[in-house]
Amino acid sequence: MICKKILNDQFLIRNATQDDGIEMEYVQSQCYPTLHQSEILDRNHFANHIKIFPEGQIVVEKDGKIVASASTFRCNFPEHDSTFLEETDNLWLTNVQIPDGDWMYGIDMGVLPEYRGLGLSKELYKARHEVCKNLGVKGQIIAGMTIGYGKVKDKMTIAEYCEALEKKEFTDPTITPQQNTGFRWIRTLYNYINDPEAGYASILMYYPVDENYSL
Repeated sequence: MICKKILNDQFLIRNATQDDGIEMEYVQSQCYPTLHQSEILDRNHFANHIKIFPEGQIVVEKDGKIVASASTFRCNFPEHDSTFLEETDNLWLTNVQIPDGDWMYGIDMGVLPEYRGLGLSKELYKARHEVCKNLGVKGQIIAGMTIGYGKVKDKMTIAEYCEALEKKEFTDPTITPQQNTGFRWIRTLYNYINDPEAGYASILMYYPVDENYSL
């Protein structure tokens, strides 16, 4: 389990507990203003995630207040494209959680706006990587939101944006930091998520525990 001080002991990163649901819900509400309400996690979803896969639910505290959180489930490698709701069992995870799955799928990561730019997302990815190693899984999978598309959506299609992003002609507020963390591009998932600012798309990526591993 995760429980340690980070960033010069200013923050505590730890596994979430059932008492954290309300604060995790608040973080979620502040982090995704353009995401459709049907895809926003609430306290009941978080409670179920903690129940079925406690190792994979992580929060960051500052002076006793939760300022960031991340949710995951265990799975086998996704062979077929899906939507966010399909991939997450309509946000509940109950029917997609595979206790002995080879991969850990990150479905959510949020940092309160006033705490961004401090490296908390990177610390959450590091903590999730530690969980992967402890559980003996191959690594992390994510579908990163192409949230930077909103700034150029009047100039190009989402397909053009993703192609340029893959060629690193653009930087994206979500995808680029994920790549800098160690995530590797797999493919674009069109019509994955209900967020117009992301062009309804996400990028499927993986981050293996073994650096020599390749799909």
